[in-house]
Amino acid sequence: MPMEQEVYPMLVGGFVAFMSIAMIVVIYLRMKRKRRAYNWFLTHLLFFSASGYFLLKAMAVPSGEVMSSEEASIHLAQAGLLWAVSMVCLMGGFLKAGTTESR
Repeated sequence: MPMEQEVYPMLVGGFVAFMSIAMIVVIYLRMKRKRRAYNWFLTHLLFFSASGYFLLKAMAVPSGEVMSSEEASIHLAQAGLLWAVSMVCLMGGFLKAGTTESR
């Protein structure tokens, strides 16, 4: 995907920084509160990070090469599947957090 030269590194840096902070917060809360629901949220963040990796990889495919659109499509499909799994984990976390016996 064509974009300005400075945009892609800033996009990657921002994604990595935000996901790292989110994971640190969830790990801290898991250790402090000892609730199993945080395991679901951490799993969500891991799958979502993997999804973001494949999305960013799809955006970095050079547009002039042979089979570039096919490669980008495969990366987008991988990102979509991982995103769907991450949403299932997020919903699992919500359901587990809503129960009284989530310790």
